[in-house]
Amino acid sequence: MKALQYARTGDPAEVVGLVELPAPDPGPGTVRLRLVRSSIHNHDLMTIRGQYGVKPPLPAVAGSEMLGTVDALGEGVAHLAVGQRVATIAMGAWADLVVAPANACVPMPDALSDDVACQLLAMPMSALVLLDDLRVEPGAWIVQNAAGGAVGKILMKLAQARGVNVVNLVRSRASADELTALGAKHVVVTEGEDWPQQVGEIAGGGVDRVVDSVCDRTAVALQRLVGKRGEYVIFGALGGEAPRFDPGAFIFNELVLRGFWMTAWMARADDAARMSALERVFELALAGGLPLPVGGVYPLTGFAAALAEAQRPGRAGKVLFRG
Repeated sequence: MKALQYARTGDPAEVVGLVELPAPDPGPGTVRLRLVRSSIHNHDLMTIRGQYGVKPPLPAVAGSEMLGTVDALGEGVAHLAVGQRVATIAMGAWADLVVAPANACVPMPDALSDDVACQLLAMPMSALVLLDDLRVEPGAWIVQNAAGGAVGKILMKLAQARGVNVVNLVRSRASADELTALGAKHVVVTEGEDWPQQVGEIAGGGVDRVVDSVCDRTAVALQRLVGKRGEYVIFGALGGEAPRFDPGAFIFNELVLRGFWMTAWMARADDAARMSALERVFELALAGGLPLPVGGVYPLTGFAAALAEAQRPGRAGKVLFRG
């Protein structure tokens, strides 16, 4: 089978290569899936760079979320059938064939397209659970950067539906126009120096939560937007650097600084909480309430172009591999 593998961490363009590997056999309680679609997520790229919280032993096949058809059943698997279309979170998803735990495979209804079904388990779940974890009431204010990304778009839609105000920060007018077309009520472009003032004028005072998915030179300005006893939540690190902090903002406003990682939430949540989140994601997807645009679909052999497109600022949507 073909797979996208890396033997050392580094720039994905330099360390990822197409290899031929033996087809894996499913063991007890597992299934073998044939690739239909697999997303290129930011955390996949961070894992390849060695910057993520999960560090697989090398050499490793890249990728973490996929949609596939069941190709073979391991011993003891009775609730799935060969040919069934399922989605799963599995390390090594950028391959023709992937072995995954059967109990981690979620059957996908025919009403969901391949391009949507392959994205459901990572970003929409993260956005929904993150919003719950922010513990904000209707009328509260959230400021988020990287608002043009998958999590940003979904968080905006979900929060506004709950009556929570969201100021969406983006780097370009094109991204702002896209968010406005999706229904975003408040969008600020950060290319000018006066963006913090614009946010303050929109929110009318200190905001309740900041979700920072970038962690770059704008971090201090974001911290100074948070009101008394608010929270500054780090969700991502697209900026690739350690952010600076304003001690005065944290001390005198008694701010809370914390992170949010979906993998940790999945590990501590009970089965009922995980199922509830998944059911809500399905309801939203089937109702057309999740903005999950696609920026390109590539074969594994086109990995160089796919990885380049996935890292291009302002791309139209998620870049996918296809089987």
